[in-house]
Amino acid sequence: MSSAAGTAASLAFEGVAGEGRYRLLGDMSFDTAVPALRQAEPLFRGGMPLVFDLAGVTRADSAGVGLLIEWLRLARQAGCPLHYANLPEPLRAIVRVCGIADMLPLETPPPFLPD
Repeated sequence: MSSAAGTAASLAFEGVAGEGRYRLLGDMSFDTAVPALRQAEPLFRGGMPLVFDLAGVTRADSAGVGLLIEWLRLARQAGCPLHYANLPEPLRAIVRVCGIADMLPLETPPPFLPD
């Protein structure tokens, strides 16, 4: 499936290895969930605190929510704190409708990383 512009949907991670803060850019959707999961898996190795800044997410669907849940599972399994920053309103709405807002680390900035 392609995006409205006719190009393949993608989700990119911008960040500096070793700092633990990553900005996500693009779509969190059925088209990008599996590649994004594979791309993020190495970030959880080593137990470093992570922040995924979602301000650059342009489109999301329920697969994007599934990705948030799977990343949280990986973080817990690896013993690394994880925080989601700047969740876009459409993604927040899906999270609220699904009744899982309380299980995701969304609201307050984490104490382990400066802004």
